[in-house]
Amino acid sequence: MTIFTLATAVPAALVLGAVTGWSRSAMGIPTWVSWTIAAPAILIGSLFAWASTPLGTRNTTSILLKIYRREGLEAAEERLFLVSPYRVGLQLCNLALEREGDQDSADAVYRRAVDCGYPPAMVNLAIRLSRRGEEDEAQELYRRAVDAGFTPDKKP
Repeated sequence: MTIFTLATAVPAALVLGAVTGWSRSAMGIPTWVSWTIAAPAILIGSLFAWASTPLGTRNTTSILLKIYRREGLEAAEERLFLVSPYRVGLQLCNLALEREGDQDSADAVYRRAVDCGYPPAMVNLAIRLSRRGEEDEAQELYRRAVDAGFTPDKKP
């Protein structure tokens, strides 16, 4: 939500300054400079605002799935460099769900999401490990998920 607020408030303030002439009077810059600063802020801000909404998140996941299928996990992770670790964990968990049929691939992606500190990925990986009889590691992941604030009724 903070990204959305900043991505919309900063361009709005710059446009308001250019329209009202505030930037010209307060900062002493010409109107064309105000608009030159405001225009890229609108473009960049709208992209960040879109990416921080649920619709943007779903579309980001769809784009990452396509990259993951074509180029692999490392290429998909490279596209996530501007996102918070928790959001990266969410996206990686979505990628792991896509790979459920391939046990090794899904486990590898879940482990990356666990490294990002995403509690639902910890639980999902623990369930998978428990089914295979790897109880010690599964119990450790359950403990980590609970320590990170995961509860079964709580949505991420």
